[in-house]
Amino acid sequence: MYAAFLFLAYDPQKNMEENKMKKLLALTLAVMMLFTLVACATEEATESSAPAASSTPATESSAAPESSEEAPESSEAPAESSEEEPAESSEEEPAESSEEEPEEPVENPYEELEIGKATTAPVVDGKVEDGEYATIIEYDELDFHWANGAIGEGLDVYETVVYLSWDENYLYTCVEVMVGNPRTYDNTDFTANRPYIFDRRHLMSAIVLGDPCMPKYQPADGESWGWGDAYNSGLGTEWSISAQPDGTPIKADHFGALTTNADFQYVIGVSGYDKEYYEQRIPWSALQGGAAFTAETGVKIGYAFTCCPEEIDISEDADGSNDKYICFGAGITGYKNFGEYVGMTLVD
Repeated sequence: MYAAFLFLAYDPQKNMEENKMKKLLALTLAVMMLFTLVACATEEATESSAPAASSTPATESSAAPESSEEAPESSEAPAESSEEEPAESSEEEPAESSEEEPEEPVENPYEELEIGKATTAPVVDGKVEDGEYATIIEYDELDFHWANGAIGEGLDVYETVVYLSWDENYLYTCVEVMVGNPRTYDNTDFTANRPYIFDRRHLMSAIVLGDPCMPKYQPADGESWGWGDAYNSGLGTEWSISAQPDGTPIKADHFGALTTNADFQYVIGVSGYDKEYYEQRIPWSALQGGAAFTAETGVKIGYAFTCCPEEIDISEDADGSNDKYICFGAGITGYKNFGEYVGMTLVD
């Protein structure tokens, strides 16, 4: 293009026709070269911008899948935590409440008492030597342990005392009571013909091997157990002991079969006409539930007794009842309620 312009400038003397042709030719060449330059510049611009435009969406589209893959990962993490938290609360909380509920005791009207462990086993001979028993509890008409089940007035004249000890094999008890006259009732068929064992002076005892405040010992109606329900429950042991005028022992099981056990011992000792001793050696294993019971420090039992200090008048004109019952605890005379036995803890 530069050479063409030099050519035109070099020969201005020739005729007009040649000059016109040369000018036209030069102009044509210049236009063609200019068009070529513009076309090349446009093509370069198009080629350089097209890859840039296509690479940008490619980068953005590849970034989008990466972010969409990360989002599910972050959404899975909360799902795992939400699965673990309900599992822990649903498995642990109900288990704890179901275990604690049976262990929750009910209110007991008594102050808890203790039974001391025997250093030497008491001798079951119908009398009490000094220091023979670890625990001694004297009658107190103002003490609810005695007053709750007692029947009658002026029971303090009987000066009742209960002695208690325990070891790994036995519970030892002795109830001392003042009396004012000798025994008179005598027959050998006392279970079928009067005077029955309850017509005589007698001691009825009852034990549950556990805390009597626990729900299983409470009557469903809150008042008392039906006799048949109490008998069939297998929870408590109840029995009575008495004697003929000559001292021949009389015994009767009410709940359980304690008195037929070979290791059970009892003697009713008499000191003149003034005092009687109902002394017993009670094997833990022979009581209801004794097979699974271990006597050890800290264990609780429920204990109750009723002492009838007078014989019942069964003559033809008599009403055949007794208005004197000295009770330690309640729930064995008149109605049945294991939950009203006195809670007592075995201690050293």
